[in-house]
Amino acid sequence: MRVVKVRSEGLSHLSYFVHSGPDAFVVDPRRDIDVYLKLAEENDAEIKHIFETHRNEDYVIGSLELKNRVPSARIGHSDAIDFEYGDDSLADGEKIEMGSLEITCINTPGHTPDSMCYAVADTSVSDDPIVVFTGDTLFVNEVGRTDLVDPDRTGEFAEVLYDSIHEKVLPLGDHVIIHPAHGAGSVCGGDIGDREFSTIGYERKHNKWLSMGRDEFVQNKLDQELILSPYFKHCEKLNTIGPPLLSEREPVRVLDVEIFEEMRHKPEHVVIDTRNPQAYLEGCIPGSTSAYLGALGMIAGWVFHPDQVFLFVLDSPTEMEEARSYLIRVGYDKVLGYLARGIAGWREAGNDTSSMRNYEIRELKELMDKDGLQIVDVRQPHEYHSGIIEDSKMIPLTSLEEKMGSLDKKKETVTICPSGIRSTTAASMLEMNGFEEVGVPVEGLHAWRKAGLPLKKE
Repeated sequence: MRVVKVRSEGLSHLSYFVHSGPDAFVVDPRRDIDVYLKLAEENDAEIKHIFETHRNEDYVIGSLELKNRVPSARIGHSDAIDFEYGDDSLADGEKIEMGSLEITCINTPGHTPDSMCYAVADTSVSDDPIVVFTGDTLFVNEVGRTDLVDPDRTGEFAEVLYDSIHEKVLPLGDHVIIHPAHGAGSVCGGDIGDREFSTIGYERKHNKWLSMGRDEFVQNKLDQELILSPYFKHCEKLNTIGPPLLSEREPVRVLDVEIFEEMRHKPEHVVIDTRNPQAYLEGCIPGSTSAYLGALGMIAGWVFHPDQVFLFVLDSPTEMEEARSYLIRVGYDKVLGYLARGIAGWREAGNDTSSMRNYEIRELKELMDKDGLQIVDVRQPHEYHSGIIEDSKMIPLTSLEEKMGSLDKKKETVTICPSGIRSTTAASMLEMNGFEEVGVPVEGLHAWRKAGLPLKKE
């Protein structure tokens, strides 16, 4: 048996291609599915099954996309809710044989009612499981969220998750390798470890959540501060009814400056500039939103909407496919095209650009001491515990659109985050909404700390 992990950057999503001899299955595929087809070809294997661990909230599943290319593959997911697509409604304890592999389906509700783990045994050696795909039930150093189905039922789902872990996952045995659906940086956990695999025994010993009693576990879940993004419901809906096939999309267009200028003014159209924050601050197309390519997978669902039509400003045309993949993974399929020759072509055509101030860290501190600024910290709630700049306003990027009305548009405003990426996105959103003077310390809070400047503990 061979397990190949497929990492989707930005979302910190982990999917898996598993094969034994000529037979293979895939766990939680993403929508851009060529990677699984390539693995099948390289290993001379046929994909027989596509297993989903749950109805995901933070990305759109690629099961239908994969089945469209491999019609004989069977999509399986839990029988706990009614999906409008798929082949197999899998019951708790159901077993599926594939060559020498035996896959046991384990319903582990808590994160969602339909959460499933898949324990796999290599029967050519033993009937004991050797690996379990834990979805969002158990991560490295963390466990799944319990607030996504209904925030008012967080405690109730926490109790259910506690039982699932202790009664169904841990008894599989300390030797069993765990492969979760997410790694560090995912919004599906508060403190997921950097390592992307573990064993049940290691987690039993080192994962703080597994050492808690039921009451402490539930209370800590109630106290956990994690973001709730509007796009979660969009993904949940598509993952219930089945997302449209990507072959139904319009092809991406290369837009000359004249057409781009016409298209960018349409109300539903959004210009996304994926260049690095420094380049964006030095000069950008007025009204564009900064979303650095390396973070677009994370930012897309936080600040954009699925009914918008997207136009791109790229460093290179070769980045278009990557940029589009980040959007389709969260179900944002309306990608119109990209500006031919990028910002250079825009300038050569005689069009204006706008710029924003990039504050040096020491300069920012001096201005704060003398004049006072409107500092907006756009990190996630759980990040504030590591310290905030005195008198800064805490508005996570995920909430900025709805809460920017609480800020003074006429006051000099500085957005800040650890590295300048999210804060540049935030600054572009504020400027687009009429803030008169906006800037960013592109070195971010990392540089603030390195300079030994004070932070207030929350």
